[in-house]
Amino acid sequence: MATYYWVGGAGTWNTTTTTNWASSTGGTGGAGVPTSADNVVIDTSSGTGIITHTGAVCNNLTVTASQNITLGSGSSTTITIYGSMSFPAGGSFTIFSGSSGLIFAATTTGKTITTNGRTLPNVTFNGAGGGWTLQDSFNLAYASNTITLTNGSLNTNNQSVSTGFFVYSATGTASLTLGTSTVSLSGIGTVWSFATTTGLTFSGASSTIAFTNTSTTGKTFAGGGLTYGTLQIGGTTGIAIYTISGSNTFSSITSVKTVASTISLTAGTTQTVSTWLVSGSSGNFITVNSNTAGTTASIAVTNQTTGIDYLSFQDITCTNLQPVTFYAGANTKLYSNVVGIAATTPTANQYVHVLKSGTSWTTPADWNNSNNAIHLFGAGGGGGGGVTGNRSGAGGGGGGYRLLTNQTLTGAIAYAIGSGGAGGSTGGGTGTTGGTTTFNSQTATGGTGGSSTGGAGGSGTNTGGTGGASASGSSVQAAGGGGGGAAGPLGAGGNGGAGSVRIVTNSGGGGGGGNGGGSAGSAGVSDTSGGAGGNNNAGTGGGATNTGTTGNSGFNGGGGSGGLGNNIGGFGGTGIDVSAAGMGSGAGAGGAGNVNPQNRAGLYGGGGCGGGCGTGAAVIGGAGSQGGIIIVYTVSSKINYTLTCDNGSYSVTGQNSTLIPIHKYAIACANGSYSVTGEASVLNYHAGATAYGINASAGSYSITGYSSQLY
Repeated sequence: MATYYWVGGAGTWNTTTTTNWASSTGGTGGAGVPTSADNVVIDTSSGTGIITHTGAVCNNLTVTASQNITLGSGSSTTITIYGSMSFPAGGSFTIFSGSSGLIFAATTTGKTITTNGRTLPNVTFNGAGGGWTLQDSFNLAYASNTITLTNGSLNTNNQSVSTGFFVYSATGTASLTLGTSTVSLSGIGTVWSFATTTGLTFSGASSTIAFTNTSTTGKTFAGGGLTYGTLQIGGTTGIAIYTISGSNTFSSITSVKTVASTISLTAGTTQTVSTWLVSGSSGNFITVNSNTAGTTASIAVTNQTTGIDYLSFQDITCTNLQPVTFYAGANTKLYSNVVGIAATTPTANQYVHVLKSGTSWTTPADWNNSNNAIHLFGAGGGGGGGVTGNRSGAGGGGGGYRLLTNQTLTGAIAYAIGSGGAGGSTGGGTGTTGGTTTFNSQTATGGTGGSSTGGAGGSGTNTGGTGGASASGSSVQAAGGGGGGAAGPLGAGGNGGAGSVRIVTNSGGGGGGGNGGGSAGSAGVSDTSGGAGGNNNAGTGGGATNTGTTGNSGFNGGGGSGGLGNNIGGFGGTGIDVSAAGMGSGAGAGGAGNVNPQNRAGLYGGGGCGGGCGTGAAVIGGAGSQGGIIIVYTVSSKINYTLTCDNGSYSVTGQNSTLIPIHKYAIACANGSYSVTGEASVLNYHAGATAYGINASAGSYSITGYSSQLY
């Protein structure tokens, strides 16, 4: 191993030219050419100018020069470094950031990288068995620059990293340790590329990864199912779409955007997030949706959300349903296919449970028999199918609604969720009736299917809306009727609007009915428009009259507007009429033109749209949405008391009580029950069994195992 010193200022560093290499600082050139085993030094005796490198290699690269000397030029290729690299603090040394870049290729660990604030070109880590630790910030110069990890172990050592792109090539064996580093990504497109993690060991649970580009071009975080710290949606300006792919885990997702933007999750994936901190502002909503309309993506939020608002959701399920944890603020909008997200703020001591599948619900330990409400939504009926050249299908009826209050419950409670009615087949098939939702033998029935006439709404405390009528004629193009809105606690569901036939240009589908207490959808207008969706009880949310192509979607229980010509109707919105829960019954789907309508009725219980027809074809009716159950209960105010013993103190809830110590005790707590264990235990002056169960309910306790009074 030799050490070569650069001399003579400007020159070329390649595998053959010896001119600028000396064996000592300031020595005579011509000493040889560095190989992968040799160290290179650029110091104050190296002169000034540009060092052009093509195919350069070395072991350690050490720069101590303070004068105006530049490593790299526009015609330079890579430098391959098999050891460590160190640049000086201060001075006029620069590295040309537009060159092909640096390759770290060590095959042993213990290598270090010190930049002292110099910005770098593209960087690749590709050394089987190699290991590198950053000693200070690691910044690439441009948004087009990339850090690529292929082989070896990179430890960012809690240092900040900035780059356009960070890529794992997934062709070798590598490890990446981020510690508490913040990785800032300034590129566009797939800026974090870890979609395939074969051969990778990853540690990033305390890191922050931030989008910083302010353009309107989309950015993608391909997480590969790994565990991260904070993902920050940044670049304060720039209305853009941020796509997250892979089922990843985050300690938090946050945003510093000051303008509207979209977070799009890959359909079928689940993002597990301890704390969701993304929030919009008035006039600058943050949209969170699936990247495939009509197919859900999921979010699992561990900690109850507070202090967020102005979000807009579509095709998103929050998997934390018992209890609900995702409270998205009172100004949030719920479009179609949204589950487990509350458009409100949490209320102290109140819990919301959502049942959308399953057959048995276990009464919580803190259930309050005197302060609860159980909301049952029957399923929506399917829309009728169209008949070629003759008529469209009518909309399905909305599901019925039943309210149960102050139910005395204990143990396992049987329930059933009604399935959405299927759309009728082409040739005039009748949509099927939506299923009945039951809870503890109480029911809300589903809406009936549409045919040539609209399906009837389901029954309960309030009745679902009737599906919009079909349109017919001889050798016609006709658009379907809108689905009826589901009933809810604020009233009956709105009726769907009737479809229309084409006279000259296009047929218009009927608007979907608003949800409980809302208005009816408008009828489609021949050659002009699809009917507007009905509004919710507050008079808002319905999809606007459609004079374009695809129908406009409703939100917060507003119906979708009808499709125009050969286009589908809009989605019905997810309701917020269970005000305590910030969610509720679904609106009807907008009537379809001559195109298959998909499943576009709002959760829960929205009626399916009628299928359209043309002179040469017809389409099926749209499916009604499934039923559901929303349970809201409030526990009594909790007061903490201290249960004392001679080896510690323990907090319990309820009446003031004290454990009288005779010997040491251990207190084991699980889900509202408590046991006291100890050697020859005596509880409340009664000797006997060594374990007692304390069954807690608001204000009183009983001791299991011995007749005794808890003091």
